[in-house]
Amino acid sequence: MAVQENRTSGGNGFLYFAIGALIVAVGVLAWMFYSGQTNRSSADTALERVADSVSDAADDIGDSARDAARNVPQPAPAPAPTPTTPPLTPG
Repeated sequence: MAVQENRTSGGNGFLYFAIGALIVAVGVLAWMFYSGQTNRSSADTALERVADSVSDAADDIGDSARDAARNVPQPAPAPAPTPTTPPLTPG
């Protein structure tokens, strides 16, 4: 006579799913609360300093261009054309 064996997984699938979901939830909450603030603040500070220095340099270039435009002498007006005399006709 044949013996039939029933193999079951033991019903631990839901337990593994619940523990995995809790681990993911804790990770997401930690990311939301901390969001890399320690690294981010120094990066933001460095980025802000670079942006400020680029902005200052652009302002300096703009000021120099305005000063140079003010110091360019105005061109002298062209002289009036000299009148030409008509050719003499024999007559």
